[in-house]
Amino acid sequence: MFVEGDVEVTIKDRSAAALGDHELKLWLQRAFKDMSCYRISHFRKEGTRAVHATVALKLSVLPDNERNLIETHPHDKGLLRSFLERMFEGKGSCRALGDPQLKAS
Repeated sequence: MFVEGDVEVTIKDRSAAALGDHELKLWLQRAFKDMSCYRISHFRKEGTRAVHATVALKLSVLPDNERNLIETHPHDKGLLRSFLERMFEGKGSCRALGDPQLKAS
């Protein structure tokens, strides 16, 4: 299972801000904890310091109790948003947009 949602990432890493689209997608994928980023789609740069994308993050990297909480509350949009934002550990900030969804793999 994974959580899919739109995110806006503000980049504070000077070297990442100068990357091209493909390299920036790879940077974004590595910016999530434990290589949890399963897929990136609808990627677009917004200036030199921000990107918007739809990301899918795997739940399998979570401890059992956290994973079970998300799986038993699939319609709790606040819980899903906080999961997307908490999993980001890159140089910058990540904000979930819209309503993320829990999807089967």
